[in-house]
Amino acid sequence: MDGSEKIIIVNKDNTEEEVEIVTYLNSRDNMNQYLVYTKGENQPNGDVIIYISKIKEDKDSMKLEEIVDEAEWKEVQKLLKEIANA
Repeated sequence: MDGSEKIIIVNKDNTEEEVEIVTYLNSRDNMNQYLVYTKGENQPNGDVIIYISKIKEDKDSMKLEEIVDEAEWKEVQKLLKEIANA
């Protein structure tokens, strides 16, 4: 994970983890922003495992939230496909 932008995230159990930022995505209506990141893990076939979380801004920090709405998840998948096909 060298040479890329990295951040520290705090997990639900309050442990810290360094992750590499892949990109940021904005919803089509610009109401939501998402963080696409990796922990440096690979699938058995060699593909890099990526994670996507919704960004919620707090007064003095950003919080990452799981995407639980199916329609929202499909929208994020479309945004990723557009980037991959660009």
